Amino acid sequence: MAMLEVIIGMIFTFMLLSLLGTTVNELISAWRGWRGFYLEEGLKRLLEFKDNPEVYEKFRNNAVFRQLMQHKAPLRVSQSPAYLSSSNFATILTTVLKKKGQAVEKIDDLLEGLPEDSQLREVLEQLKEEGHESLDAFKGRLQTWFDDVMWQASGWYKRHVQFITLFVGLSIAGVLNADSFQIYRHLSNNASARESLAAMAEKYAAENETLPETKTYTDTLAVKDIKKELDEVTSTGEFVEMSNVLGLGWQAGDVLVSPVNWLVRLLGWLITAFAISLGASFWFDILKKIVTIRSTGN
Repeated sequence: MAMLEVIIGMIFTFMLLSLLGTTVNELISAWRGWRGFYLEEGLKRLLEFKDNPEVYEKFRNNAVFRQLMQHKAPLRVSQSPAYLSSSNFATILTTVLKKKGQAVEKIDDLLEGLPEDSQLREVLEQLKEEGHESLDAFKGRLQTWFDDVMWQASGWYKRHVQFITLFVGLSIAGVLNADSFQIYRHLSNNASARESLAAMAEKYAAENETLPETKTYTDTLAVKDIKKELDEVTSTGEFVEMSNVLGLGWQAGDVLVSPVNWLVRLLGWLITAFAISLGASFWFDILKKIVTIRSTGN
């Protein structure tokens, strides 16, 4: 029973730290413009930027697209919008492809301005040959094409975030001195802390069917806004109580330890960072299952 309480306490701790990590990731993504960057990469692939950058540049300079662009900010990697609807994509692309003042009556009117050997023209002709003869049907196919490529772009973004999450997790572990080895020792040797954290975890699992939704942030976040959002996560009752039970944070004398102890602590931080990178949903699902198993008895 004691070991099961230790396991529940560890899982609950990793879940709360992962929620903090997710918030930090979203704040970094909004500040750096990562979603816009990968939207931009998706558009470059759609519009065959390497083959002929002219169409892509016209697309970026379109009035509708410019209205959606983000503000300039220090160290921002892209000003492209975080999201573009498929209907807006189709509208902007048809506007870019048609000649100025031209009345578009058939699909070929959109294609005639592209070079014969253009890869983009080859793709659009293939979409046309699928049987989308009317302009409305062709625009609908453009929307599906956009959604397919943007699904891939979202995968690029998620892989990038997973990589960043390791560094975010390591930073959280270092700032809070959340050493997995020390947390395990504390719960193993302190019955009161172990029982308190396990009870807190069971209460949380019983009262929450799902995790709270992660906020998505705008590109206008100031430093005070970032601090406010982080305070909202770290000031919740569960997070504060968990930190107090485990004694997270730095104490006098924590720095003045032997090199061997420092290496063990760093390894403990790395384990915590890896746990955070798995995500709060992962730990929440495990917590719900273990709590259910425990409630059924031996």
